[in-house]
Amino acid sequence: MTKLATIPATLALLSGLLCGPCLAQSTSVSEGRQLAQKTCAVCHVIIPNGPASWTDAPSFESIANRPGITQQWLAGFALNPKHMDMVFQEYSRAQANAIAAYILSLRHNSASR
Repeated sequence: MTKLATIPATLALLSGLLCGPCLAQSTSVSEGRQLAQKTCAVCHVIIPNGPASWTDAPSFESIANRPGITQQWLAGFALNPKHMDMVFQEYSRAQANAIAAYILSLRHNSASR
């Protein structure tokens, strides 16, 4: 096999390695949005420019754009049943991470994630 013949195989392998995490994150964001629609949208505006909520709960977009907000912090916050006046939802760690991923996907400057 010549060196030129191995280039397509190498590129295919690298694209799979590089795109795998992207697909996982995309799935996580999608799952997070679905969970948010079911459990969070009662009080929070979960989509940018969405209809106003009946509460003063912050929008997901405003949460995403607060300085210092991280995936780990958001997931921990979702798992903590004693915060604010939120109704406790019993999320798994994976569900909390998915909601956190969705919230962070709303960040205006994705480079600061």
